[in-house]
Amino acid sequence: MMDMILNENDLVVGASFENGTIQDYVDETNTYGLIRIEDTTVNWFLHNQDDASEEMQKLYEKVTASENHYIKNDFGEEVVLFDKKGTVSFEDFIEKIDEYLDVELVNAL
Repeated sequence: MMDMILNENDLVVGASFENGTIQDYVDETNTYGLIRIEDTTVNWFLHNQDDASEEMQKLYEKVTASENHYIKNDFGEEVVLFDKKGTVSFEDFIEKIDEYLDVELVNAL
């Protein structure tokens, strides 16, 4: 089960779950978030080539030039993971992000 974390305006900015947390934005420019499962962390963001700002495109190019990244493509919208530290698999992180995005989508309706 995920417990949503809200900001002062009651907007979802993350979630906590049994063995970790997820945050939407952890950088000054609000381009990527952070997810932690047990002792492992990874940065993440959603990327759509057609709608990406110049800043997001630069981040995407930087991340994909590195070996420590993973991308799941969902019909043009990509979930991009990078700078993983620890032993939990990228696939486990993708499962949690998918769950988070599903819950966030339901709450937005």
